[in-house]
Amino acid sequence: MKKINKFLKVLIIFILFSLFIKQVSAQSTLPLVVMPARQEIEVKPGEKAYITISFYNQSTEPISGFFKTADFIVQDANGTPTLIENIDQAPIRFSASSWIKLNYEKATLPANNKISLQGEIDVPPSARPGGRYVAVFFEHETQPEKNTTQNYQAGLGTSSRIASLLYLKVTGPISEKAILTRFYSPSFLEFGPIKVETQILNRGDYHIAPKGVITLKDVFGNIVDQTSLKEKNIFPDMVRNYENELGKKWMIGKYSLELLANYGEKGQVIDGKIYVWIFPWRIALVIALTIIILILLISNLYKNFIKKEIDLEEELKKEKEEIEKLKEQLRKK
Repeated sequence: MKKINKFLKVLIIFILFSLFIKQVSAQSTLPLVVMPARQEIEVKPGEKAYITISFYNQSTEPISGFFKTADFIVQDANGTPTLIENIDQAPIRFSASSWIKLNYEKATLPANNKISLQGEIDVPPSARPGGRYVAVFFEHETQPEKNTTQNYQAGLGTSSRIASLLYLKVTGPISEKAILTRFYSPSFLEFGPIKVETQILNRGDYHIAPKGVITLKDVFGNIVDQTSLKEKNIFPDMVRNYENELGKKWMIGKYSLELLANYGEKGQVIDGKIYVWIFPWRIALVIALTIIILILLISNLYKNFIKKEIDLEEELKKEKEEIEKLKEQLRKK
């Protein structure tokens, strides 16, 4: 009975602790939604543009906070935006947060309601053509001070913040250049499918989203399989990785993998080609050994059969000779 009471006490404490943890976890992320999560806007040097962003409060309590802007860059191959709140640390080439003025700096989001935020983009006449990348975000006023750089996903809240990402394109002569830095698959495989790794580097002034197809062909040039590159934004001076699979498990012979993709306003081309040999050598070895063993067994059986035939013929010959000798002896008598 004492053991049961002790077990029940431990169970009750565990349940209460779990509920407390869930409550704390639920309070650590704001129940907010931002629309649109991303905007691509084309602007001209010396002109103004306007944006509208809606922040939805899905909770039953009002939430107070601040509206802010910050430049962002992408520093990894997964395309994760990193906010740079200190404008002095932002790369001048892609910075535009100082161009944007918001009609609110602080507001309270009503429960189960929204606030529409307007912003004015004042593009300097000397603005360099190309891409500028800015985040407009809402920060809960109880948010403690943090580091000057943080990672965000567009339209998603991280702790007490939620951001909408602006892709600004300043018109003018823009350089578009992408480089295929990796197009790889093992040169020899035992089985398919073939896994292909692709990496594309953007050396241009604006983000690109290459569209392409990888084609698998056999030694005769026949198309065996095709797959498309997943459409991903590649920001300036950054790379993106792609992974694809082509073909099926059972394939034998030499195959070629050909990449053909295009990007940018002028439809520039990225291409690459590699070769892969596929041969299930373990299975082939087992089959070859099995055939050799069968040949040896059959050869041995055949030799034994021939030997028995020869021995039988010799015995019959001896018996015939003995019979002839007996006949001769009977005739003499």
